[in-house]
Formats: sequence, C-alpha cells, structure tokens
Amino acid sequence: PPIIYMNYIGDIMKIKKDAFLLIFSIAVAGLLMIFSYKAKDGALYGFALAEKVIIPSLLPLLIIFNFILNSGAGRVLEKLLSPITYGVFRLPVCTGAAIFFGLLGGYPTGALLTRSLYLNDDIDSKTAARMMRFNFCGGAGFIVTAVGTGFLQDRKCGLILFASCVLSSLIIAMITAFFDKSREKGTVDYISCSPSDALCKSVDQSAKSVISISCYIILFCAVQYCIDFPETLMPIIEITSGIAGACKNLSLPQTAFLLSFGGLCIHLQLFTVISEIKMKYFDFFIWRVAGGGLSYIVCIILLRVFPIEQAVFSNYSDSIVRLTSVNATLSVLMALACAVFVFDLENRKRKC
Repeated sequence: PPIIYMNYIGDIMKIKKDAFLLIFSIAVAGLLMIFSYKAKDGALYGFALAEKVIIPSLLPLLIIFNFILNSGAGRVLEKLLSPITYGVFRLPVCTGAAIFFGLLGGYPTGALLTRSLYLNDDIDSKTAARMMRFNFCGGAGFIVTAVGTGFLQDRKCGLILFASCVLSSLIIAMITAFFDKSREKGTVDYISCSPSDALCKSVDQSAKSVISISCYIILFCAVQYCIDFPETLMPIIEITSGIAGACKNLSLPQTAFLLSFGGLCIHLQLFTVISEIKMKYFDFFIWRVAGGGLSYIVCIILLRVFPIEQAVFSNYSDSIVRLTSVNATLSVLMALACAVFVFDLENRKRKC
C-alpha cells in the first residue's frame, strides 16, 4: 500500500541521515585525535577567547537584560519604543526591549531574549521566527570595542561597522513588516516578580547560555586548528577568532558582511532556539546572507559620508588570547560559583 511504502522510504532516509551523522562525528573525533597537539592549541585559543571576550562582555549584560525582562522593568522602555515596534515594524509592543537589547548587546542576545518572550507566551512562533530574521547583531561591545578599537585599532571603524549591522537589521525589520498583515498590539500583563527572584532567574538563564556559547567556540577553534582553512574564510566558520585573524586582509564592507552573517559557530549555537520557535534553519540562513549583503552596501555608503583616510587594519589577535595575562581558572570558578549560588537559593526557596 502507498502508506506503507512512504513509511518505508521515510525510514530509509532517516537511517541514511543518522548514518551520515555517525560518519561525520567519527571523522571529526578522529581528526581531533590524530592532530591532538593542534586541537589542544585550538581549544586553548578558543578558551582564551571565551575568557577574554565572551564571558566579560556578554555575561554581565545578558544578566541585566534578562533581569529587566523577568522583573517587568522593561515596560517603560517598551512604551517608549512602541511607536517603532508596533507602528513601523508591525510587531507586538512587548518585543521592543528584546529588539533594543538584542541589537545593542550582541549575538546571541537577541535570539535568547526572543526565546524568552516565546517561552513566556508573550509572542507566538510566527512572531518569534520573524524577529529571528533581524534581531541578530554583534553588539556595541564586540563590534566597536573588540573589532574597532582592538582588532582594527580605530574606534571610528568600529562605529561604522556597528552602524552598518544595526541599520541592516532595521531595514530587514521594515521589509518583513511590509509582508506582515497582523496588527496585534501585543501588550503584556507582567506577572508580579520580586527583584531577588528575577535576579536568580536571570543569572541562571545567562550563565547557561554563556557556558554553552563558550563550549561551541572551544570546539570550533579546536577543529579549525586541525584544518588549514584560508584565513579570509575563517570568519564564516567562527566569527570571533576569524575576524581577529583575517581583518587585516579584509576591507571594511567585507568585515561588515561577515559580522552580519555571524559565522556558522553562532548559527549552531542558535539551533536549539530555532527549533523551539518552529523556524527552519534555511529561513534563518537566507536572511543572514541578506543581512550581510545589506551591511556591505550600508557600509560603503557610510564610508562615503565618513571616509577613513588611513589604513587601520592590523592583526590584534595575539593581545586578545595571551593566556598569561589573566588567570583562566578564575573565570571558570566564577561561573561555577554563580551556578552554586543560584542552586542554593532555589533550594532555600523550596524549603520555605
């Protein structure tokens, strides 16, 4: 019968997919074992990036942003942004704070805050998927400070790159709004939550997210060191280490494209979010390429208005990943201490 035949074909396709994943996983594991010395150096490099870039720049901001959303303190900001979120972007008012903090805080802040709104039933899966198409940016801390002041040694370059990425996201938000016919106000009745409970929840959410991000970076850097990828293609794989090594060979518009694309490592970090909100990765990937193209064009326009007179490209990666300048164990201990603190407070609340 046709139904049995279709089920048989489906089972075969699933077996082939699982077999491919098995072969791929064994191949990567074999690569890491054969080139273990290179993998070790890459893992240490990734750990240093997580220690010096991800943990200090993302974790504090993510805790604060989540605290604002969990405590309901974002109501004032949402009212201020409502003419834009509801009037221009055709999105619920409750998305204003998540979009603002997502573009300001850096990836994957926007995706994580979008997921929080979805899990709290403030927005539906369609709205969450639409937000994921544009609520994706490297953030002021990473683009202006790390890439501009650090890698390129010119703050003006960082500001131009950040403006290019933000404007690209806003353009995509307006483009998607044109095809969205829904006009739900989307105001949220915040559940009363004490500041202490909101802080505990925010620390727990943020710590898990940052630890997961750091692990992805370490894994990708370990694999990268085992394979000789062209330096200019490295940012497509892992944006942080890739930009650090390749920015001296890239033009500013090319750097803007890569920053808006985000790198496959960031994409992999968001697989859980993408699946939770019932969004297809192909949809997300296409809009990331489109966002990169828009950033490239916007950056060219901004450079005509604010020209860069001298060459500012230089390789600053060594100063970012020097393991002897900061105790690497300290970051791990601090993260573990935060986790123990949260679990202790949760246990005390249950006992009460």
